[in-house]
Amino acid sequence: MLNLLTIMLLGVIYGCMRMPNRQTVSCEIEERTIYLALNEKYELGEEGFESDDPLIAEVVDGTVVGKSKGETIISSSCVQYKVNVSDLYTDEKLEMNKEYLKPYLYSEEENRYLDEVLSYLIDKAGYQTRAGAVEAARFLLLRFPYKLKYFYENGRLTSETDVADGEGRYYHYGLYLSKYKQKELSVIQNGPAVWGEDMFEDYTETYNQNGLDCSGFITWALYNAGFDPQDIGAGPSEDKYDLTDIGEKVAIEDLDIDMIKTGDLVGFDGHVGMVIGKDDQKIYIGEMYWVKDLQVRIFTYEEFLNDSPWEYVMLMDDFYQADGNLSDSW
Repeated sequence: MLNLLTIMLLGVIYGCMRMPNRQTVSCEIEERTIYLALNEKYELGEEGFESDDPLIAEVVDGTVVGKSKGETIISSSCVQYKVNVSDLYTDEKLEMNKEYLKPYLYSEEENRYLDEVLSYLIDKAGYQTRAGAVEAARFLLLRFPYKLKYFYENGRLTSETDVADGEGRYYHYGLYLSKYKQKELSVIQNGPAVWGEDMFEDYTETYNQNGLDCSGFITWALYNAGFDPQDIGAGPSEDKYDLTDIGEKVAIEDLDIDMIKTGDLVGFDGHVGMVIGKDDQKIYIGEMYWVKDLQVRIFTYEEFLNDSPWEYVMLMDDFYQADGNLSDSW
């Protein structure tokens, strides 16, 4: 016959066996990837992460910071990030005095890596959204460390007469920095030549560094964001489909600044750019311009509406359909 002490002891043991272990966290590890430039920050949205190598990527108060070139892992109990940190590009910043790109600065491996980063950033902003198109344009304007030259196109893929591929335009995914990209090209006139490489320019009848023209830059950004406006020009043209036809074209004098969104296109006869940002006082236009090549031009609202060369804006809501993770600033 069990005495009272034995019964009590057995009860405690049985209760302990039934009690759940509150120290155990059961979850399936979720793996993700982050690409960072040096000193770029990424908000994790939660704390509790640790880095395998803080010299490459440091975690402080729920934010990971790219410290040096390399690859490492940061993880919490249920989430693991592979963090790639590179010096091949920068965080988004406005640099007005970039050096011009020289040909073959990037290897095939580096070109492929930059294409991965571009795709990652567009996906993060929203593929096939307004934000994705803005992100593509900002990549060349704000993240790519070199400036591209304006090159008068030797032809377009949609042209009935002057047909060329990769000559002042590049209607393909990614950046045109390495010779392996030339396998994508279909029609050659005076090329092939990568961005930054000298090539004969039919319009000026001289040799110039290959780059993009104004509509080539805009259609490249749209194409990389998941849209296909075709390899078309700036416009306006009465008898040809061009970039003035893809949005709601509104004259500057009929606009107020609140009607214009980041990602809308702007233009005047034969030229086109994109609004890549706005703040409380200024609007930022990204463009490939024959005077100063690839650049960001800054206008106050008053200057833009009343004292700028821009004649109209293409309001692009119907084209993009969705805004994605759109931001007016960087």
